[in-house]
Amino acid sequence: MRQNNQSPRPGRRFITPFFAGFGLAVAVAASLSPGVANAQDAEYAAIQQAIQQTAGAVVQIETIGASASQGELTLGAPISGTRIDDQGHVLTSLWGLEETPASILIVEADGSRQPAELVARDFSRELVLLKTKPSGSANHVALQRSEKVRVGQWAIAVGRGIAPETPSVSIGIVSATGRMYGRAVQIDARISPSFYGGPVVDIEGEMIGISVPMKPEAGSAGEKSDWYDSGIAFVVSAEAIASRIDQMKAGKDIRAGKLGIVPASKMPFSDDRTLSAVLALSPAKRAGIQADDELLAIDGEAVRWNADIKQLLGPRDAGEVLKIKVLRDEKELEFEVELAADIPAFRPRVLGVLADPQGESLEITHIFDDSAAAKAKLQIGDTIQAIDGNKIDDIDRARLLVMTHPPGEDLDLTVLRDGKPLDVRCDLQSTPDTVVAELPELKDPIGEEAWEIVPRSLPDVSNTSRLLKPKGDARPSLGLLVLLARPGTEKLEPLAEAWRSEAAEHQIAVLVIGAAETDRWKPAESDVIVRLIQQAQKAINVEPQQVVVAGYGAGSEMSMMVAMRNRELIRGAVAAAGSRPGGFALSENDPASPLQFLVVGGDEMPIWGRMIANVGFPVLQAPSSEKEPLADDPKIQDTVGRWIRSLDRI
Repeated sequence: MRQNNQSPRPGRRFITPFFAGFGLAVAVAASLSPGVANAQDAEYAAIQQAIQQTAGAVVQIETIGASASQGELTLGAPISGTRIDDQGHVLTSLWGLEETPASILIVEADGSRQPAELVARDFSRELVLLKTKPSGSANHVALQRSEKVRVGQWAIAVGRGIAPETPSVSIGIVSATGRMYGRAVQIDARISPSFYGGPVVDIEGEMIGISVPMKPEAGSAGEKSDWYDSGIAFVVSAEAIASRIDQMKAGKDIRAGKLGIVPASKMPFSDDRTLSAVLALSPAKRAGIQADDELLAIDGEAVRWNADIKQLLGPRDAGEVLKIKVLRDEKELEFEVELAADIPAFRPRVLGVLADPQGESLEITHIFDDSAAAKAKLQIGDTIQAIDGNKIDDIDRARLLVMTHPPGEDLDLTVLRDGKPLDVRCDLQSTPDTVVAELPELKDPIGEEAWEIVPRSLPDVSNTSRLLKPKGDARPSLGLLVLLARPGTEKLEPLAEAWRSEAAEHQIAVLVIGAAETDRWKPAESDVIVRLIQQAQKAINVEPQQVVVAGYGAGSEMSMMVAMRNRELIRGAVAAAGSRPGGFALSENDPASPLQFLVVGGDEMPIWGRMIANVGFPVLQAPSSEKEPLADDPKIQDTVGRWIRSLDRI
């Protein structure tokens, strides 16, 4: 419920929406008993009082930035700011201030402007501290609270981002605490970007915190504000800010603390607290924490579920020292670890084999030429029993241990050959930058004539799709290529039909999805694509390591965004060299959800491809002279098929 300047009576907030007009609402209000009416009047008066005593501390923030690439000045959209003392300190949102603009202006309610300087940023909580001239008045809000924030209490958001002379107000309740991995309070007031940086207060005018855009994992500015005006908004608590404000006033930036562990389970409420891997050169590795350790406690707080790990680590900052208790060989061990702001980018390592699970080990079924496995003289039929002393009972765990092995260090394998254990030392290699030339023959190939194209749809969206899959109910293990059509494409069947031969050759199902509109793909359609993928996974047996998104025209750029935003589901993206992807966060590759990219077309790697490679993502290239290589170059289609089938290699 957002309004400018004057709020409707908040005591009737839940009454008016059920009636067609104001007159009827008034009539109903008039019928309330005197006691109820008096209570609502008192509540209304209290909220108005809270707004009045807060609004004086709220300012508008204008930014003017210089675009180096164009040499032009750009004016950022105004947001809100909150004076927190009479010394000129103003808290605002990181929105629009991740890069230092050429000029920052504080705009008061009377329209006067004064320059401000950026003092420090809290990148973990999306906050910025500015300094302008002292206000010389009592127009500021205190960060200290007398009581803890409670779910269900009023949450009044105040902003001044739209027009400086009139504050904007949105009213809701606190709907949850400890959200965003312990970094935020959740409220249900409708918050648009102009509110970001403004205060959220309770019914007594005491500050709950500062409103910010936020999402669980690092994201781009657009991704962080995905929930704006939805009734889900986030607030950094006054308590969290107060404990760090001296550090920020001293000009020290704050960043999230990283430990460098990879839990074995991805399920939030799994009681499996085992660590599958510890990242090379991470604080955890340096402290002596190992893969296979069972995480018992973080700084004295018990870890019961997998979800507790992120919840306990989420609010911690780089530089904090934690005590980590683990169980190893039935002994409890405790390590002291200083969290880091950055860990060297994870760059996946590979052994160069395909394997099938065989009981509690993995049987090697294929060895790639020139791979670390070939050089170590591993043989097809060897069964991997242990990696670096860690017993192997799961193919995903084996892949993770290999991927995260420190560069420059040999990997020790124990394999079973001819019934006898054999120790083998391997010098691992980075993921190759070219697609494998040959793959093993399929065990049970399905001929082209046995594939069919079926329509797939969702009941609540206008996007349509076609799925190319084997006929009947047989459920062989398949890769899945998701093709996003060029916006405006009227018929999807021909696009699916064009892949029939490669689908049969490489045993890959093809899901072609059309855009909802004729001229563009919208970022919000990312969720539709995910739902259609999940629908396909229920209809056919999809190999989780072989889910790849690609596209034609604007669909190519959309495919990159979908992959980046949905790493828990997608393992690869194909993009044309001439595309200009955007709209996603360029955060580092994650061993828990590793992602690769294949650039098709052109002769040289595009700049964006090199940028993605620099933060740890394997980026392969398949050159082609065709303008639309996915559609017009049969060799590229075969390359894509081989690439998908090789994504599950260890």
